[in-house]
Amino acid sequence: MKNLLFFISIVIVALSCEKEKITNSAPVPQPPYSYLSSDFAGINDNFYINVYTLFPDDSAYSLGKSGIGQKWDYSTIPLSATIDTINFFDPSSSPDYYLFTNSNINLKKNDGSNLFLSKSSEKIDLVGIVLNVYGIDVKDTLDNPLTKYKFPMTLGSELIDSGSITLDTQMVYFGFPVSATISINYRINSIIDASGSVKTPTGTYDCVRDKRVEYTDMNVNILGMNVYSTKDTLYQYNYWTKAKKWNVIEITTDQKDKIKSIGYLLNKLYIFAKQIKLKSL
Repeated sequence: MKNLLFFISIVIVALSCEKEKITNSAPVPQPPYSYLSSDFAGINDNFYINVYTLFPDDSAYSLGKSGIGQKWDYSTIPLSATIDTINFFDPSSSPDYYLFTNSNINLKKNDGSNLFLSKSSEKIDLVGIVLNVYGIDVKDTLDNPLTKYKFPMTLGSELIDSGSITLDTQMVYFGFPVSATISINYRINSIIDASGSVKTPTGTYDCVRDKRVEYTDMNVNILGMNVYSTKDTLYQYNYWTKAKKWNVIEITTDQKDKIKSIGYLLNKLYIFAKQIKLKSL
């Protein structure tokens, strides 16, 4: 009888170990990393991006691969003399708000960009702009709003959209005031092509990567003649993390994915250190 009880106890222990082994071998799948509208910047948020421009033959950094579980290391990017600033304001405090009453957030950059946006839980639309063309302040709403970002940003999600502005105004042409039409067309083609973790000089962050192409075509017509035309195309990879309200890495490339510049989000300590370094030069 004792032998039988001993045998049964051995079987029970073995079965419990086997059950534990089976349980431990099947980890609970984690939901895909997702960047939401609530993770995006809001009014009074300010960001500083250190932009490092690569030399043509510089091969120290690469884009890596697309897909899930990627790891990127940009922790050795040096401080540079170029800092981009991004500031978010309450649009109702702008003297131009009467033109953009459907905007609930205003984005300004040190490159002169002044964008009036509409932010919702699903997307962020560009609804109006203020810019200077040929000495003329262009202030107008888009004929059809351009969706800049769509949420949630998860691996595989795509965004393709377009928007335009057509403004009739007056210009001085060869010393004479004439009627002019300024037309601006925007297009965006974006896909969240990768997720994983990215290491920057300020830390390591879980993120999704937004591979995007932005097209801007502008034409100025005077008396039915096209007197000015420009076509700009921006190729970029943006790394968005829930730990910050802005992308922690933004990489600009050429059409063939050769890296031209890498920017990373500075924290206050790095801004202070940079100011000290520049003063000592």
